[in-house]
Amino acid sequence: MKFHFETILPGPGESFVTEEMVAPTLDCVYHIHPECELTWIESGFGSRFIGDSIEPFSAGDLVLIGGSVPHHYLTLESDSTGPEWSRTRVVKFAPAFCGRTLLELPEFEAVARMLQEAARGLHFPEESAREAVPLLQKLFREHGARRLLTLLELLERLSRLPRRPLSGTVIEPEAAPDERLNRVLQLIHRRLAQGRPIPLAEAAAEACLTPTAFSRYFRRATRKRFIDYVTELKLSRAAGELARSDRPIVEIAFESGFSNLSNFNRQFQNSRKMTPRAYRNSFRRIDLHHADS
Repeated sequence: MKFHFETILPGPGESFVTEEMVAPTLDCVYHIHPECELTWIESGFGSRFIGDSIEPFSAGDLVLIGGSVPHHYLTLESDSTGPEWSRTRVVKFAPAFCGRTLLELPEFEAVARMLQEAARGLHFPEESAREAVPLLQKLFREHGARRLLTLLELLERLSRLPRRPLSGTVIEPEAAPDERLNRVLQLIHRRLAQGRPIPLAEAAAEACLTPTAFSRYFRRATRKRFIDYVTELKLSRAAGELARSDRPIVEIAFESGFSNLSNFNRQFQNSRKMTPRAYRNSFRRIDLHHADS
């Protein structure tokens, strides 16, 4: 499987990279790099792609991925409210940034195990993220040796916090970039953002393949059928909107690209194992719990 390959270059006197991104939206090609990556969403919302996982994300989202895990974050221009709507902090570090010997010490056994688990992507729930974020913010203020020590402290803290794997499988991508796949994914995302359908034949034409050949190519490249990928993307957008708004479910269904409510309800139930209304109510209970605590 081929994805865009990103080259990470630490600054002078640094062994890892920290990036603070502020922009109207957060978007990038589906890409890989050998470095591990810790991503915290300070503000903004959209869809997160990690390996074969597609899920909605919102402010507070904290994810750790291992080296060469395919990933992509997508937000829509129509959701943005200004030039600083999307705020993201990212830490990228080589798996052995502090030397392999350190991770082999018994004191760092939990950290080494977590980094191995990160080959499937790890999501830290809200309570875990709240505990880790102060150290992440501190990391962006530090310099020199204190910066390195803070990263080690952050990883040690994360290794003791609850987390869950994202991708169902460990995907082993090829190093060479697949610009054809990136063109197709960008077309899909652009059309869905516009609320317009994307027929398989049109996606195939973008890839310069026949529909039959494209179906085989897309499934080999993403481990998903084309229709399943598009449906998961639409469901991810709908799930995020259900969690953060009180808009009518039927309105969210149509805006997310579903032509009728019954089809949306059925697809959502199959994917999330609950109805759209139950999914929304689960977030209302969480909000009430935090309000009372």
